[in-house]
Amino acid sequence: MTSRERIRAAIRHKEPDRVPIDIGGTKVTGIHVDEYIKIGRYLGLDVEPPKCYDQFQMLARVDEPVLRWLHGDVIQLENLYETWGYKNADWKIWVNTAGNSILMPGDFTYSVNEKGDIALYDINGIHSANMAADGGYFERLPNPPLDIMKDIVFMDGKKFRRSIPMYSDEELRLLERQAKFLFENTEYSVHGGALKGKLGTTGIFAGHPFTEWLCILAEEPEYAGEILGIAAEAAVENMCMYLQAVGPYIDTILISTTDFGTQNGELFSPSIFKDLYMPNYKKMCDCVHHHSDAKTMFHSCGSIRHIIPYFIEAGCDILNPIQANSMNMDPVELKKEFGDKLVFWGAGVDSQSIYPHGKPEEVREQVKQRLEALMPGGGCVFSPIHNTQYDVPVENVQAFVDTVWEFGRYSAQGVL
Repeated sequence: MTSRERIRAAIRHKEPDRVPIDIGGTKVTGIHVDEYIKIGRYLGLDVEPPKCYDQFQMLARVDEPVLRWLHGDVIQLENLYETWGYKNADWKIWVNTAGNSILMPGDFTYSVNEKGDIALYDINGIHSANMAADGGYFERLPNPPLDIMKDIVFMDGKKFRRSIPMYSDEELRLLERQAKFLFENTEYSVHGGALKGKLGTTGIFAGHPFTEWLCILAEEPEYAGEILGIAAEAAVENMCMYLQAVGPYIDTILISTTDFGTQNGELFSPSIFKDLYMPNYKKMCDCVHHHSDAKTMFHSCGSIRHIIPYFIEAGCDILNPIQANSMNMDPVELKKEFGDKLVFWGAGVDSQSIYPHGKPEEVREQVKQRLEALMPGGGCVFSPIHNTQYDVPVENVQAFVDTVWEFGRYSAQGVL
């Protein structure tokens, strides 16, 4: 099978020739730029300086030779803009805190203080994030600044709606050309990344400081519902335009990257998710299913077992990443209960423990266990739990992909 055929079989709950692999094909299965440079040097490939297309997660664009080595089956239709409004164009060299030369968007603006700490300014010149002198990521600042001594500030719904950016014809035509090129000139499955308009505004924050929003969910559900509804309305409008442009070329689309779980349980009551989030996510999933053949993908870290039924009710086709080392997220149990309704994209190796800190043999053993749990009947795409961070030994990356390649093959008689 080609990579595209393999993914299409898996996401339709059929057994392909082997389990599809995804490292670097989405913004929730990506590779940190410093890790990517390590991989390039390990392989003896000239990948420097890599382009950092997601400046919040510091993700590298994965070049073809590396993607081949990873046995990757997915390639991403990248967003034109990311977290702070920078357009991914006019790239310029930036030496990061690890001393690596990487390419950042031409609009990337920052300052450095006497301690070496870095302040990042968004496209409007607002101080929006900081990176410590020895850090690897930009940490977002609360906007507006968080002050728990003040009353909760409620947004004007109409003003909030106007603040959500919408696609322009120029952007859509560029995305269409890029998607068509990837579809016609590669055999990879093309993945549509999270869309413009910050679909995450339908997630935890909805434009509010984190702690304020949690209070609003509990104390002001009518207002929360209004804001989430406005965000979903804008998301659907954006999505319809996006799918008209790229729908024929993509197999999957990332709807939300919001984390609804902690290590030990859901971040708030599942009933709140059911009442306030699920109906709005359903509007977005219905739009995708009506206007394309693409499958909807949701990302949420943590323990989310008790809201999985509501994801399904909303129209979620693919759930990522299955954080197996959190409470109630055993892959064997999830496959048994939800495997006929959901595709599990992830779960391959624990990114908090074995992947960065274990030995290759430990990686190999855990991957084999996860394959045994998730392979039968199709419906799984293998990737580590979340992005491959800068501290993962390259030998462990190789152990992961080699093990999936060796043991993730199907046969007429069942799993090999």
